[in-house]
Amino acid sequence: MTPLFYAASIGYLEGVEILLKKPTKCGAYDMRDKDGYYPIHIASRKGHIQVIKKFLDKYPDMIELLNEEGQNILHVAALYGKAKVVVHMLKRHDLKVEMLINNEDENGNTPLHLAASEGHPKVVWHLTWDERVDLKALNKEGKRALDIALNDSGENPSFGEQLTWEALRYVSGPRAPRQRISGEDKECSKVGKTLSTDKYTDRTDTLLLVATLVATVAFAAAFTMPGGYNGPGGVATFLEKLMFQVFVVSNTIAMYSAITAVIALIWARLGDLKLLIAAYKFSLPFLGLAITMVSLAFMVGNYLVLRDLSWLAYLVLSIGSFSLFTLSIIFFPLILPNSSHYRIIRYLLRYPFYLLIIFTRCDTDDEDEE
Repeated sequence: MTPLFYAASIGYLEGVEILLKKPTKCGAYDMRDKDGYYPIHIASRKGHIQVIKKFLDKYPDMIELLNEEGQNILHVAALYGKAKVVVHMLKRHDLKVEMLINNEDENGNTPLHLAASEGHPKVVWHLTWDERVDLKALNKEGKRALDIALNDSGENPSFGEQLTWEALRYVSGPRAPRQRISGEDKECSKVGKTLSTDKYTDRTDTLLLVATLVATVAFAAAFTMPGGYNGPGGVATFLEKLMFQVFVVSNTIAMYSAITAVIALIWARLGDLKLLIAAYKFSLPFLGLAITMVSLAFMVGNYLVLRDLSWLAYLVLSIGSFSLFTLSIIFFPLILPNSSHYRIIRYLLRYPFYLLIIFTRCDTDDEDEE
């Protein structure tokens, strides 16, 4: 490695500027390291945006340099999960950048293929929302980015790998074509490796337990009203209060939503795989609604009994509102419908998903970026 390689690796912008002024360009064009990378590839792999800008401002043709595997700087950024570098390059609307976006390496992989193979949902998210990116591009193995996300994540994919698949699904990523494998026609399933009886059985068992607990809590709350009862007639003390009415409505919705989920999940245990999956998808939104309504009932119930102490009552409302917002970020992407061809629906789907990526911090490879 020459001094320029080291300066690009650590993001030493001033050093890069000085070295690029040398007549020989210090190996910027004609030298690779032992991994086959040029200095601009090193900067891309490390996520140093300012160094990349300096290289391209000084010598625009460096954008065309390829490593030994035929990968450009966008390939490298996508491979190593450098989302900010990817965004920076996508914003450079010039003809040379257009060449990078769908360029194939020696294995036929585009930057989107590489990001999908390594499970970088943030990079995939940015790439798939650029209209210039070809979602249907095939590598030399005949795989699209969605196929890689479905099939190359192992038996127990990480959360980041699952989000990568979701990022492709939300932009109507194409399904795999029928392929001849061992003399039989097989088609890549829409749900990938998660489409197995054992995995869905485990998930439905978990949901059944949670739904039962929520129904139990809602049932108990119906007979332990905030403020108790007024006299022997059994009339609620706060019956005329608006917050009490919100409490009753929320708790009722939570109760029946949880019961609906429980019944659907009981049906799931009685049928085949298709019924199991259908019941799972049917019950998940009801369970999410039940949990949300229980949380809302808890918040307004606390406010009702603490309203005489204003600062504490409003603090409870503030904490509860923030928690409900956080809950919606976490749970909403789980119950979103499959990808749609209607662009407005796709835009509605994309932002909660991106918030989930940020919230879970499952793709943190770009922490060193400038």
